Amino acid sequence: MQKEEEFKVPAWLKRIQEASWEPEILISGIVLFGLFKIYPLIGDLNYFLEMNSSKMFSNGTVNEVFTSILKFANIILIIGFLSHILLRSVWAAFVGLSYVYKSGIKYQKLNYPDKYLRLVEKSGDYRRQIIALEKVCSVIFAFSFLVFMWLVGLSVFFLIIASGIGIFQTIFPGNYDYSVLNYTLITFFIIVFIDFISLGGLRKIPYTNKVYYPIHLVASWLTLSFLYRNIYYGLITNHKKWVISLILIIFSLAAFFSVQSLNSKGFVLGRAIALVPTDEKYRLDENQYRSEVDDGVYSKYMHIGDYVVEEDYLELFIVHTSRYEQNWIFPACDYEKFKENPDINPDSLKMNCLEKFYGVALDGKLLEDDFVYQRRSQTGQDGLLSIVDISHLKKGKHKLELYYDFYNQEKDTIFHNKVKELVFYKVMQK
Repeated sequence: MQKEEEFKVPAWLKRIQEASWEPEILISGIVLFGLFKIYPLIGDLNYFLEMNSSKMFSNGTVNEVFTSILKFANIILIIGFLSHILLRSVWAAFVGLSYVYKSGIKYQKLNYPDKYLRLVEKSGDYRRQIIALEKVCSVIFAFSFLVFMWLVGLSVFFLIIASGIGIFQTIFPGNYDYSVLNYTLITFFIIVFIDFISLGGLRKIPYTNKVYYPIHLVASWLTLSFLYRNIYYGLITNHKKWVISLILIIFSLAAFFSVQSLNSKGFVLGRAIALVPTDEKYRLDENQYRSEVDDGVYSKYMHIGDYVVEEDYLELFIVHTSRYEQNWIFPACDYEKFKENPDINPDSLKMNCLEKFYGVALDGKLLEDDFVYQRRSQTGQDGLLSIVDISHLKKGKHKLELYYDFYNQEKDTIFHNKVKELVFYKVMQK
């Protein structure tokens, strides 16, 4: 008797459970509206972070990983809530029909042969369908938030790691190789992801559960598992595990291919354009021309005012971030050594280092460095401004090439690498 009283469901909770569809539909509608608005803003966030973050991993930057996770989570929520809204619409239709047609489907009036009638009868009456759809909708709603919160926790983990490295570099500046950290993190995430997809499989194997335990504790703390742990265990203990794993895999693949398609330059309304040139000399990227940019995202390499040029000069802006400073720019000009010399002007040393790293060629001919450092408020970027004389050029199409000079300390050799190319058309000749 005491146990029955202890586990008796309060009346207020029962009322909320019975009316849970109301906040579900309201939340799904509001969140879906926000999700479609947020996705383009994630690209803006990536642009802002890319212009203001350092390279902390050997195969990418923190902002790329972070915004990819946000896009992934955004698509998963859109898929989940769209499915929820669709099924709730069917549920609402059955609720209305159950009120209008209290006796349900009148099978005898169909006059179908038995084999067809059996197919109709399998679907059951309206009430049974309403109950089944109620359960499915509630599970989809909870499942969407489960995956989303896991990805949010993953984002928090990346931010913690990035902040830790950033603080370390500030206190102890120098050239560091993050390849070991990179591979360690990749291994860590693969292990945690396998355990997540297998619904705790690594925790059940006798030979791995002891080794995995500290990894599980760290992952639980860093990924904020307390926010979604009960949803996770509720799903895997009340449904067939292979079904949950399959749904997780389907959601992940759908979100991955959606993000890849939306990021593709040849993606138009779900159709991949087959004849999109990839070589820069055959295509015109609008983010390289400031007059053509209307979304605030400019080239992260270089850009000029316009594609069609009437003046005898180009206002060329070369974007500079901290990405290559520690590993490539500083060693090439012995910055750490010369910055302590009181006889050397610090600003002169900095500009000398930048001029050694960046190079510009006009129609294949390398130009002399004539840079001025600028924080460009229009684009939100730091970089080098160069006024390029084109008075001697003939009317027609011409090209600018941007080079990065990577210095190899072991071989004492500079590698002249072309990283970007843009074309412009001169319409006036003097």
